[in-house]
Amino acid sequence: MHAEHLVAHRGWQRRYPENTLVAVRGALEAGARYVEVDVQLSADREPVLFHDRTLTRICKQRGAIHVHDYKTLQQFSAYEPERFGEKFLGTPIPHLRDLVALLAEFPDAHLYLEIKRTAVLKFGNAVVYDAVLAHIDALRERCTLISFAHAFLQYATEQSWPRVGPVLNSWQEIETAAIAQLKPDVIFCDTLQLPAGDLHAIRFSLVVYEVQDVAIANDLLKRGIARVETFTVGELLVAEV
Repeated sequence: MHAEHLVAHRGWQRRYPENTLVAVRGALEAGARYVEVDVQLSADREPVLFHDRTLTRICKQRGAIHVHDYKTLQQFSAYEPERFGEKFLGTPIPHLRDLVALLAEFPDAHLYLEIKRTAVLKFGNAVVYDAVLAHIDALRERCTLISFAHAFLQYATEQSWPRVGPVLNSWQEIETAAIAQLKPDVIFCDTLQLPAGDLHAIRFSLVVYEVQDVAIANDLLKRGIARVETFTVGELLVAEV
């Protein structure tokens, strides 16, 4: 499949612990051009890459990202023991600035940065935006902020961030005035939310998740989807169309 049609979901998640630098580098070195990762804030408001509400699955630790300061989080490993055992023990929870430094090596890569709703609920739009902006301003032309927290995206556009992409809670949201007001660069939605039939008439560029089968991916692209988000980006890049 062509890299233009694929988004590496949390990096190359099938092969590496998700949302880690090794997962992102693996995806980019495999040929991915679009990468999606999640960001939350530590207790001292440092932006780190992490998806879950708790540390249990990824780090085998108690609590959540926002209850620990960054110094404490550095002592944990993002190693996904249930999937990989101790193979990746010692892999750090990445700081956002480390991801930005990595992306500097891949100037053609585009970042979809998902601002987790957990962080917005805990710290508020302004605090989260300022914490993230401090590190991603250099990526302004190749970073789309995405989120289930649509009010955060509205705030980001009011601060002149050029590209935002709401993640739909339901397909019905796509027709709301709030979504239109965002003037989104892209819209993310679950494949289970999609209506049947042709989607070319949808006025927004659509990215759907989670797709791991090449036949399903090709069918979605033919129906009018712009890109598919996948944990298996390396495998789909070499799959025959």
